Amino acid sequence: MHDSTDRSTQSGDPGDTGCDVPLRKAVRNVLRQAADDFAAERKLTAPLSLDQLRRSADELLARTRQDAEYRDFLAVLIHNATWRGTVASIPYDRRLLLLPQCLRHSEACQGHLDDIGLVCSRCGRCDIAELQDAAEKLGYAMLVAEGSPVVMSLIESGQIQAVIGVSCMSMLEQVFPYMEAGAVPGLAIPLLGDGCRDTKVDMAWVHEAIACSSRSESARQDLQSLRDAVDSWFTLDALSARLGPPDEGAEQIARDWMAGSGKRWRPLLAAGVYQAITGTATGDLPEGLIHSSVAVECFHKASLIHDDIEDHDATRYGRPTMHEEHGVEIAINAGDLLIGEGYRLISEAGVSDSQRVRMMQVASAGHRTLCLGQGAELVWARDPIALTPDQVIEIFAQKTAPAFDVALQVGAICAGGGDELSSVLHQFSRALGIAYQIHDDIDDHLTASDRSPDEQLCPNILDALAGNTDSPPLQSATDLLEQYKTKTIECLDSLTSSDLKALLRRMVGKIFCDFEIMSCCNDDPSRNADIRETLGESAG
Repeated sequence: MHDSTDRSTQSGDPGDTGCDVPLRKAVRNVLRQAADDFAAERKLTAPLSLDQLRRSADELLARTRQDAEYRDFLAVLIHNATWRGTVASIPYDRRLLLLPQCLRHSEACQGHLDDIGLVCSRCGRCDIAELQDAAEKLGYAMLVAEGSPVVMSLIESGQIQAVIGVSCMSMLEQVFPYMEAGAVPGLAIPLLGDGCRDTKVDMAWVHEAIACSSRSESARQDLQSLRDAVDSWFTLDALSARLGPPDEGAEQIARDWMAGSGKRWRPLLAAGVYQAITGTATGDLPEGLIHSSVAVECFHKASLIHDDIEDHDATRYGRPTMHEEHGVEIAINAGDLLIGEGYRLISEAGVSDSQRVRMMQVASAGHRTLCLGQGAELVWARDPIALTPDQVIEIFAQKTAPAFDVALQVGAICAGGGDELSSVLHQFSRALGIAYQIHDDIDDHLTASDRSPDEQLCPNILDALAGNTDSPPLQSATDLLEQYKTKTIECLDSLTSSDLKALLRRMVGKIFCDFEIMSCCNDDPSRNADIRETLGESAG
């Protein structure tokens, strides 16, 4: 059994290193209770951004009149308060205990390092063995490593759904954006001192975190399983089963396009929102939801066909565009056919009449807005003039955001979501669509040599920024992208469903590949690369 006394006061004073964690256990406990009360009072829902946590910590500091040096410690406690219930509901065998190597006795440690981390010899000279035994008896996975990309690999694989992490404050701050982008449920226990050598931790807090449990067990949403299911809806056989056998002409051409390459973000979003709201297992998703999700992809694929014609694009997904392969006339007809198929699918979805009407309204409004945005772009291309950044952003909002909005709204409507949720999803989609298009413009700029000279000239945020800021256009566009990504995440603040909020936050991270290798101050970057190669999987 662990000793509830604070071991940090028994073996030296780690506070001499300038640690921002209170050394007195009584103070730590008071601050944790204050953080728990604050989170409950404000009805804070995980995941929270670092800025949100720090603003909350500032408010709590003013309320408790504690030292300002404890600001980041309070932010960690508030983070824990918002995630504790979720972590407690996740089965032990789906959790990871992550300990830092600096907990070991630097001089007497008999363990050895492998490609992933420390292999403890259980010599008893430090606290690692005790914590490892406690965790493994419950079924935890266990790692003694700093910054290993194996953590996100395990999470993305579905093997691990929550993390109990022990680390110094500086490392927690460094790792936080990585974990927050993945909306990873977790509890963080700060070390009682910095220095990356012979550190100590409040053992009672770690044991409590390891043992936390609730009677109701839940599972982190398995996006890879959901993506596999979504992909299966778009094979030629699956489409024939849902839409009926195609003829050998126009229908077959349109079906081949539907079954071809694509990231399927939009049907994944529709199905993901439904699943996050209802808790339905991937294998139990209703036919009405699947019908509606396939409709969303019909609309999107149709818009791509027409967009490629209007922009004179020759390739998409690494293959000739439809109009290049079959001619403009056939491509226009195939796009129109897919639009009709989308509305047919919604009309035949097994949902209530009111849900069907709302989905029709959402789809038609999105279709109209997208055409207005694309139309504004086409009119501009006939007589290009300098546009302001705000004008370009408004075009982006019209031509890119509707596809995200329709997908999210359709999933929410199928799940029984109301007007308040619809408003949040609309604002989220607008910010996401703008960020997505800015990201696309930056990519186009960086790969300009790969573009065909025949491609349609389009409003571009870098061109608009060229004469409007003192910074280079690429830097200004990158800053603007970060602003809109932040707006996208902030739109989720009012959501009360942790599952839905986590899903949408994870989607933002995945769409923009917001994952970086975690590393400790003592880590060798080349070693992280070796670990990644050993795993055969990148952190993203």
